Amino acid sequence: MRKFLQIKPLISSKTQWRATIPLRDLPCLIRNRFLQTDAIPSPASEPPPLGSALSLSKRLRIPQNNSPNSSSVLNCLKSHGFEDTQIAKLVRKRPDILNCKVQTKLKPKLRYLIQKGFTGKLLPDLILSNPFLLFRGLDSQIRPSFEFLRPFLNDEEMFVALKRASWLLTISLNSVLQPNVDLLISEGVPASRISKLLILQPRVLLQSHDRMVYAVKTIKEIGIEPKETRFIHALRVICSMSKSNWKKKVEVFMSLGWSKEEVLNTFKKDPLCLACSENKLRYLMDFYVNTMKLDARAIIAYPKLLGYSVERRVHARYIVLKALESMKLIKDDKKIVWVIKLPEKKFLEEYIAKHIDKVPGLLDMYHGAVKPRKTIRGKKEKFDPKSASLAL
Repeated sequence: MRKFLQIKPLISSKTQWRATIPLRDLPCLIRNRFLQTDAIPSPASEPPPLGSALSLSKRLRIPQNNSPNSSSVLNCLKSHGFEDTQIAKLVRKRPDILNCKVQTKLKPKLRYLIQKGFTGKLLPDLILSNPFLLFRGLDSQIRPSFEFLRPFLNDEEMFVALKRASWLLTISLNSVLQPNVDLLISEGVPASRISKLLILQPRVLLQSHDRMVYAVKTIKEIGIEPKETRFIHALRVICSMSKSNWKKKVEVFMSLGWSKEEVLNTFKKDPLCLACSENKLRYLMDFYVNTMKLDARAIIAYPKLLGYSVERRVHARYIVLKALESMKLIKDDKKIVWVIKLPEKKFLEEYIAKHIDKVPGLLDMYHGAVKPRKTIRGKKEKFDPKSASLAL
């Protein structure tokens, strides 16, 4: 058996995208970042040599006389930019790739994807994320899927959507994707919003059609119209949980003192607030009500409070406010909800820069409090605002 050299990775990196990146810049940033990042796994997680991966084909009882075709498949993949480690990973995932007919099946699909912009490392990354691409018909599935998505996505947006959900090209177009999109359009959802949904959370459109019908009906009954921007956010939330989980989420809010009507009105104002987990919700409510002494009515009136991070935003601002109050630099009747909602730049101007001369350690205190706080599993780290003010 021919042996292939296993290439050692020089770098391993993971990329985490922040929600603060403007949507218009997201496609270009992701594409450039991906092209600059070595996707080869670290030495500790390297796959076995290619020969070991090929041995997995025996599980499918590939005939011994199939060796010439296997070599053709491997050579074809290498000629299209696949490295040995990537080929090994692909064969481990789908050993039957070695049975693929190179000239009539494999090459045409790879060339088509290259024509669509998946060049260099982008092609192996796409295939490894969804090997089923090589087992779907080019003319019956892949090409029609691209053509269906084209009116909603430009080249860069297409790349982002497929990087997040390559199943857009292999899910049933006729029974899932197209009926779901057609339903949203018929209900009045603008095409531009469907484009954003494909970019931000394409998996929503991969739901079964029955589930999509249920989600649309539920959202409309709550009072959110399809033409509203909030509709696609509500769709993302409803589609992310089962009917039983949705009911449980409503019950959690009610256990914290909300009426069912208040929960639904809150969802209507800001659908994403119901996307947080039960643990986070209870933690937030405990912090706001018991530590900050906020009235629960204030949280119901401003549901965006449930979307903020205690560790990265609320906690730090609360400490700064208590420190300034203790030094009589601001009145303690300041509307704390308003302060929490302030944009970062405005908060720094109004509550840090304005008092930095009188409180030299204020900025360091704020930056220190913004850092992620370590927690023991199942237990949240508590803080004492009195000790924070004493640190000055």
